[in-house]
Amino acid sequence: MNNTIQTPASPWQLKAYPIFTILGWILIITAFLIGLIVLAPTASSYWGENAKAARDAAEAGSALIGQLGTLTTIPRWLEPLAFFGVAAFMVGIALEFSSIPALLKNRGLVMNACFPVIVKMSKEEAAQKSEVSK
Repeated sequence: MNNTIQTPASPWQLKAYPIFTILGWILIITAFLIGLIVLAPTASSYWGENAKAARDAAEAGSALIGQLGTLTTIPRWLEPLAFFGVAAFMVGIALEFSSIPALLKNRGLVMNACFPVIVKMSKEEAAQKSEVSK
């Protein structure tokens, strides 16, 4: 009887889920940092330092119109980027959870292979104890 047990192969989801979760975090953090570094100072400068009359009277090509363009353009691609990051993170979590049945199947195969050996060893141990007690 062969006493060696080969570990069953890991499910493919365990190899794929870190890629998606890390990608999700990278995209979410990138979107946050762009909002923090670009949008926050621009919004503060546009709305905080200028009166409404100055914003309304701004001519084409002025710095105020440029700031307004930044404030309206960046969120149009930043929000989908953050949404894609959340989606990638959720896919990573789903992949990790979907690997649980395969892991349980692997555990069952290992226990199926180990159980006869464990029973045999416990019977031998019980026999040795009974001989010692005599």
